[in-house]
Amino acid sequence: MNVIYHHINRYIRGLLAACTIKACLSYSSVLHRNKDVHNSSSFKSSYLWFLVLFSVAQNSPQNAAEITLDLHSHDFVRTQEVSYYLPQKNPIPVATFTQASAMIKGMDGFIVSDKAEHKIYLFSSDGKLHIEAGGHGAGVQSFHAPSDIASNNGLKIYVADKENGRIQILDHQLHYLSSLDITRANVDYAMGLDSFSATRSWKPEKICLIDSGHLQVWDTQAKGIHRFNSKGDYLGFSALSEAMGRINYLYCEADYIELYSTQSQKIARMSFNGLWLGSYEFIQDRAYESKISLTTYAGRWDELEEHYGMWVHSIMDESRLWILFEQALFALDVIQKQDN
Repeated sequence: MNVIYHHINRYIRGLLAACTIKACLSYSSVLHRNKDVHNSSSFKSSYLWFLVLFSVAQNSPQNAAEITLDLHSHDFVRTQEVSYYLPQKNPIPVATFTQASAMIKGMDGFIVSDKAEHKIYLFSSDGKLHIEAGGHGAGVQSFHAPSDIASNNGLKIYVADKENGRIQILDHQLHYLSSLDITRANVDYAMGLDSFSATRSWKPEKICLIDSGHLQVWDTQAKGIHRFNSKGDYLGFSALSEAMGRINYLYCEADYIELYSTQSQKIARMSFNGLWLGSYEFIQDRAYESKISLTTYAGRWDELEEHYGMWVHSIMDESRLWILFEQALFALDVIQKQDN
């Protein structure tokens, strides 16, 4: 292929050289016939062709390409800047889901729950599906709308099995260990805490763990928080002290827990021993909280949510940002800023 290209190139350059000589002869003839050559249109035309053909004939294809790039260098840089923030190619999902509900980082990768498929998935750090567990049902290691997952060290994975009314505990490979229930919830607690009848059903929807290993569980049916210690013993229940909309997130902070309701745009705060500390208003910026601005897809947020549903959670892992939407999981490279 290179040989053919070389011969064609030599042939074209020969034609260009011949045209250049012809242009020179035409210019000489005009010069002898007309003394006022600078006013002659024939002279101007021949001279212009001479310059163009001479320039092309003297430059190799590589040099010609460099000239073309030089002439459009401004547009090229501008295009680069635009593509830096708005890449033409869409990011490729690591996996797709029907209705993803939560994501955590475990010992062996990233764990995602899909409450519509009633399953839990473990993805390795390179984005490959390692384990798929669960399925619709009420038996051991079956789920009915798993709505949240939590873990402190990746050894124990807590799953809010919402419609089955239980918390399932799995190991780091998603094997069943045990379950938590509310059979000891028929005790009246002091310090202003509420009593909870064991005969009532519950729907654990959101969960989080404090450093001591105590589990905090938001019960969407009873509108309050259940607490378990690291051994699984039931510690008590605290009813929500004010009306709030649907709870979207439950976070265990350094010395308190917070419940986020994007519906009412409020955050309610509670101490670890179950005392409510009040609430305040907030406006959630999902794009900001997701940290997508650290990637080249910052300007694609609305498009991503339109195609893949609402943002669920994001986790930074070294130089990669894992972003979970309801219908897709992405692992995006973080932009490495260069020092000037």
